[in-house]
Amino acid sequence: MCDHSEVVGDWFGLLEIGLRSRAGTVADLAALAGRDAQDVRTALEELQRRGYVDVAGDRLTYAEFPDALVGDVNHRAGEALATLRTGVTELLAVVERLPRGLRASRIGLDEHGVDGHGVGEIEIFHGESAVTDLWHHLLERYPLRRTDIVLPDASALFVADPSMQDTWHRVIGAEGNRARVIAALSDGTHPEAQARVEQELAAGLELRLTPSPPSWFWVADGEVVGLPLEWGEAWPTTVAAVRIPAVAGLAAWAFERMWEQAVAVRTEQAAWDELLRLVVNGATVESAARVLGISERTGRRRISDAMDFYGAPNMLALGMAWGRHRRR
Repeated sequence: MCDHSEVVGDWFGLLEIGLRSRAGTVADLAALAGRDAQDVRTALEELQRRGYVDVAGDRLTYAEFPDALVGDVNHRAGEALATLRTGVTELLAVVERLPRGLRASRIGLDEHGVDGHGVGEIEIFHGESAVTDLWHHLLERYPLRRTDIVLPDASALFVADPSMQDTWHRVIGAEGNRARVIAALSDGTHPEAQARVEQELAAGLELRLTPSPPSWFWVADGEVVGLPLEWGEAWPTTVAAVRIPAVAGLAAWAFERMWEQAVAVRTEQAAWDELLRLVVNGATVESAARVLGISERTGRRRISDAMDFYGAPNMLALGMAWGRHRRR
């Protein structure tokens, strides 16, 4: 298998020789590098594709290196981001098929939900409280330390059940424990949710928001995955606790990618980037400021600062300019 670093080193080393010597022909560069002319020409084709040189026949000219390097890095970063997005899309497509597989896998499970083939363990919960019943059931069996949840519809939790909340807070607040939630932007900025948001943040919950979470699911300790039997459900009434390493790894990876792209709430110093990420996704300045733990006045001042920075006369122009800047 080809080592990518060796390939890059090959053509980059040739470029260094060319920049130092300013060799004006392919033949001159080949002689200085002590390499076969055809091998040099092949490497120069890659360098030309990346914008570092221009080859016309045997003539060789060099681009300004800093500009070429920045352009190359930006281009590669764009390709890497596109690859990541494609990978996440494909991953979610696989995850979407998992619930159907779980339904099928009920054939062959014993009365306790254990797979007789030794693949793993699956337990099914039904009812309006299936989501919370599943978590409490697992808590009785395992010392859960890390819980990651994707919560597309948190409306049922705007008003806390004191007993359940106390148990939840004892677990997530214990030394070494952690809980992270990715919620919908509309829920995180909803006025009726703010009291609950404050309570959870005070208890140590890490909360991030995204416009459209794909489905409810969660991962506990990287080992147990909670899945709806109908992928895409925001608050399912039939859920499965799946203890299968491959499924857990898949779900944990998907959560991390979503977490990286979501907007953190109550940051100590919210830059206008976080504010704009919320506003361009549909939040008002007032609700976005509330999510970030700043005053509406501060939020509007940061919007004004961003407009001055980008030279944008209105919010539409600001959103477009900010979007272009982030894609560079």
